[in-house]
Amino acid sequence: MARFPLAALRGKKKPPDSNQNETPVVDSPSSAHSEKNKAGFFLVEGFRDSRSRPRYIIWTGVGVLLFAVVMILALGVTSTYWFCASVCHKVQDDTIIAYNRSTHNEISCMACHEPVNANPIVFVMKKAESLGELYLTATNKYELPLNPESEVSKEMTSEQCTQCHNMGNRVITPTSGIIIDHEIHAQKGMTCSQCHNRVAHNENFALTLKNPNGEPNKKHEDFMKMAGCVRCHTQEKGGTAPGACSTCHLPNFQLTPENHSSASWYTLHGPSNGHSDLAQEDREYCPTCHSKKFCADCHGVVMPHPAGFQKNHVAVAGAKPQVCANCHTQSASAANAQQFCSNCHHQGADPKKPWLPQHSQVVDTQGAEGCFECHNPTYCAECHVNGGKNP
Repeated sequence: MARFPLAALRGKKKPPDSNQNETPVVDSPSSAHSEKNKAGFFLVEGFRDSRSRPRYIIWTGVGVLLFAVVMILALGVTSTYWFCASVCHKVQDDTIIAYNRSTHNEISCMACHEPVNANPIVFVMKKAESLGELYLTATNKYELPLNPESEVSKEMTSEQCTQCHNMGNRVITPTSGIIIDHEIHAQKGMTCSQCHNRVAHNENFALTLKNPNGEPNKKHEDFMKMAGCVRCHTQEKGGTAPGACSTCHLPNFQLTPENHSSASWYTLHGPSNGHSDLAQEDREYCPTCHSKKFCADCHGVVMPHPAGFQKNHVAVAGAKPQVCANCHTQSASAANAQQFCSNCHHQGADPKKPWLPQHSQVVDTQGAEGCFECHNPTYCAECHVNGGKNP
């Protein structure tokens, strides 16, 4: 019986036709994904393989060690005064000068600007957050003044201060005549820097820098001055702290400032530019002691005059001429409505004589345009054409 090879029974495979078009092989999505994971695969396999495991462990340790060294050096360098003053905030040099002129110029920046006893994660996160300042400096988008509204002092905790200052045995030395109760402020949730906001940055010098827009730098508000106190101790109703003078001042304290006694501060029908100039220059000066109602009660109108008052003041002047005369006349004899208005509106007339008998002479020499600043054209016709009488 003849025997045939098994291969012969199964038949031979037909060799591919060299002229037949071949369909290109396209990688499946799974193969592309596997290519991306090759690095991770070989890394894991390297640790699994007992022959390559020691080498992988050594190089991994070297990488981790190098990363740790770089991080430690970076954290150390960015925590120095040099980095803060010469790299990060060099363009805000007024702030650095203020620090150097303060009583805290031997204290590290980190002592106040980093959380006390922060764990490494918090410390690194704060560092990462601060990198934004370096970016603003490098891109010329920094702001002046730095920390314009003293936001840092409002957010800082008292721990930054009490890590050095022991409030249990510290001698408090307030200005003469001032009552300062630190304990009650602490009980109300006030932190040290919410009042002592400039203690480490003393701006007792002329600022010279300008911001990227060319605007000059300006000094921060010092919360240790009375304007800082009235943020809470206000005369207005609904304040967060008592506003009575006796709350913060001793009985023998001279409450009236020296400038109030000057000859030009306020005189009825006399020089009053002292208080008016200061009120316009610093709108926050008067409210440190007085409520807004105090000014209105004294002046008889809303003060300072609101926008558009000059254009529409005729209604108030007509209803309350004496109120206007209290400030805008220089003598009691001039404090009548007719003469007071003539000082501004009837230029060229004799202020000691009634206006009507002389108004024709002024109109002849200066024209009637000045009249129409307050009166409409029919006002003249009421008398000159109809023979009526205007008030």
